[in-house]
Amino acid sequence: MILPHTDFTGFSCGRVHLGVTGSVSAYRAIEIMRRLQRAGLSVSVTLTSSAQEFIQPLQFRSLTEAPVYEALFARDQAEFAHLYPAGNCRSFLVAPCTANILAKHAHGLADDLLSTQLLAFTSTIIHAPAMNPRLWHSFAVQNNISILRDQGICFVEPETGLMACGESGTGRLASTEEIFLTTLKSLMPQDLSGLRVLVNLGPTQEPFDPVRYLTNPSSGIMGASIAIAAWLRGAAVTVISGPVSSLWFPRFITPIYIQTAQEMHQACLDHSRTMNIICLTAAVCDFRFKDSFPDKVKKTSLDQAFSLPMGKNPDILADIGRQKKSGQILIGFAAETSDPTNEARRKLQEKNLDMIVANRIDLPNSGFRSPMNQVMVLDRHGRVETWPTLPKSEISLRLFDWVFHAFVDV
Repeated sequence: MILPHTDFTGFSCGRVHLGVTGSVSAYRAIEIMRRLQRAGLSVSVTLTSSAQEFIQPLQFRSLTEAPVYEALFARDQAEFAHLYPAGNCRSFLVAPCTANILAKHAHGLADDLLSTQLLAFTSTIIHAPAMNPRLWHSFAVQNNISILRDQGICFVEPETGLMACGESGTGRLASTEEIFLTTLKSLMPQDLSGLRVLVNLGPTQEPFDPVRYLTNPSSGIMGASIAIAAWLRGAAVTVISGPVSSLWFPRFITPIYIQTAQEMHQACLDHSRTMNIICLTAAVCDFRFKDSFPDKVKKTSLDQAFSLPMGKNPDILADIGRQKKSGQILIGFAAETSDPTNEARRKLQEKNLDMIVANRIDLPNSGFRSPMNQVMVLDRHGRVETWPTLPKSEISLRLFDWVFHAFVDV
């Protein structure tokens, strides 16, 4: 299943080489290849002889125009197959990666095509291990991983869960989306490296009683796209999320979950002080009930017509704008049901923002719950742009292009 906040595309100039080794999870290499291809990447493949006991080269050849290699001395392949990835690809992904290949790579062995290709490759190499928990935790495997990490090799660590053998533990191949995002990161400029980015996202909920609350239909997709885009470009990312627990995040981003606007306000203030870029996308409830009840309120206890006194919630964007330090970049979002231009200009100035992204939530394919958005972007230098309807993942990458060139690269 493709998730809208990880659906980054447009990488048609990128080439990745995929190594497939002898694991029961080798069947998932097809899914991983197709995920990379959806982003526009060209994927070539090498299968070890053990991998071919689980999955056949023909399955890959049917789905890619790039070379598919299966042996060091195969008669029907290019003469210099062992050098193909080094000469043509920007990243080398081994998924699944067995203990055997880890050992060969760590100690410079090159006795088959895949290990030879790894030895010759000088760009980014990513291993996604998959093996029994006993193997994963063994001294030899962990020692080999340490050796490879010291050489700058990247890892997508295995997950914990039920294994094919029936045992439970750490050793399951990581999710396709984590493997995809880690590979994509290796192809992107790391222009936010060393920077810390705070993103808030989703709605808030203002409880009336244990079964009723005031909220809005924000899905958190825009904020999640921005958080992942920042990570892809090298930033350390902190996410403060409203109650959208169904929104998937990779393990390298652990959201801090809150419920109410006041909780969101406090969490954002606490974390914003140490951030370089603060991007506030959350659809925070402007109002809350003045009184909330610990037990369910019965209809019989109320008159036919009744009123619910309400109060204003704190303005997170304005409060962070007031305490913003020199060098910090503050980005706000504004959801409107009419032309957002005047309101966006007002918020940009009054709340001490560096940039604001305004969108119409009453238009089709835009705003809440949609994977798409149509936005107007303004910054404090006077630059204004209106973008066509785009995937939220694409908008997030464009925003960081803008941020980097307008505020960071100076």
